[in-house]
Amino acid sequence: MKISHEYSYKPSFGYNKLLNDELKAELKNYPDKKWSQSISSLNSYCNKLEGLLNSEEKNKNQDKSRFNDYLNTFLTCKELLTGYVVITFENLNFANREYEEYNDEFVKNGSNKGDWREKALKVLSGWIDKKDDTPVKEASATENTSNAEIVTDKKALTNTALLSKNSFLEEYKPSDTSPKGFDDVSGMDNLKQNFNEGILQLIRNPQQAKADFDDYGIKIPRGIMLYGPPGCGKTYITEALAYEAKLPLYILSLGKASSHYINLTSKNIHAAIDEAVKIAQDTKQPCLLFMDEVDTLAFDRTSRTENEDIKQVGTLLQAMDKAEKGNVFIIAATNKINLVDPAVKRRFTSLEYVDVPDLNSRISLLKKILSNINKGKSLLNDENQLVEIAKELNGYSNDSICKIAAEAAKHAKQRNRAEISSEDYYKAISQTNEQRPNRRDYAMKDDNKESIAGFKP
Repeated sequence: MKISHEYSYKPSFGYNKLLNDELKAELKNYPDKKWSQSISSLNSYCNKLEGLLNSEEKNKNQDKSRFNDYLNTFLTCKELLTGYVVITFENLNFANREYEEYNDEFVKNGSNKGDWREKALKVLSGWIDKKDDTPVKEASATENTSNAEIVTDKKALTNTALLSKNSFLEEYKPSDTSPKGFDDVSGMDNLKQNFNEGILQLIRNPQQAKADFDDYGIKIPRGIMLYGPPGCGKTYITEALAYEAKLPLYILSLGKASSHYINLTSKNIHAAIDEAVKIAQDTKQPCLLFMDEVDTLAFDRTSRTENEDIKQVGTLLQAMDKAEKGNVFIIAATNKINLVDPAVKRRFTSLEYVDVPDLNSRISLLKKILSNINKGKSLLNDENQLVEIAKELNGYSNDSICKIAAEAAKHAKQRNRAEISSEDYYKAISQTNEQRPNRRDYAMKDDNKESIAGFKP
């Protein structure tokens, strides 16, 4: 819609003038100039539209069609602006302050039902912070409550108990097959070394971490993003890190957090990060937050046109800043690194490519699998056969190798419960439906192509 310029206007109410000045000051100093310019342009557009609405409202020869065009455009822009500002400058308390300003003017105008100010309030209401005023019922001595059911010592709480009833986080609970530290992770030597030097040493020795910061300006990493082909152990090594660090690990449940309702996914992300920060505060120790398939939340904004999609990425950026200040370390994983928004990638201290296992890693994985089963001991002790099998498994992911090994064990069982042999593996490989991933498809566009192509199997 083209806006007419025939009306001179001077907004008599509406947006908070002091807040508008504060927003301009924040935008001036914001490091992402393209993002700040987008918000600034949208803010100016909203203010202009509001002025046009005021002028049209007072115009005795009002064109209702034109007024409705202005109003619909204004409401759309106002909702988008509010979302952008809320997720980018939380300190401004933008939605609440704007809501109060519009509500005051709505009341002054007679609180007429259908007034365009009322519609503006509905747009803002979706973003205001509502305080939970529900009184907490305390157990009295007369109630039938056993002492065992009353937890008074916060240390007695399990990590699960710290999660809210409708949490978007899931606590990681190790199983019998979960890694007991980095020794259970085949290969990934560089990544394990980075985890040790970049995270574990700083967590285990806070005094040294402080000295490193004072002497060299080295900070505890804000987060690490793992990327690469599927099935190569991104989740597994994250679980191993949690074991090594002796820290709780929480998983952001995308199934719970994602919603097709406008604004809801963004709010859910905020709620999840807020809860992780609260847990870290309550337990007085850092916690790990794992976000798998992060590309579904942090897709490149240039590839999307929907307001909610763009807003969602901004929300994640703000949430990550809050996590860093709140002693929450984020580990993200994706198979589609090139779909992740560049600003999100920059928030992570390091991006680690988790590749398909090399020859030594494949041999190590085979030994681990065979050592846990009685009928695998003979092959386990035949180093030459293991090397030959590992060569045949070149290009497969860790997960695929485990599935092929399980199929080889089935073939041995069918041979009158015989010992597992190399022939069982060769047969399983020839019959498998597992695919070797094209490793270049999962590398970043600016990764060293020579390194990817020159991988030593």
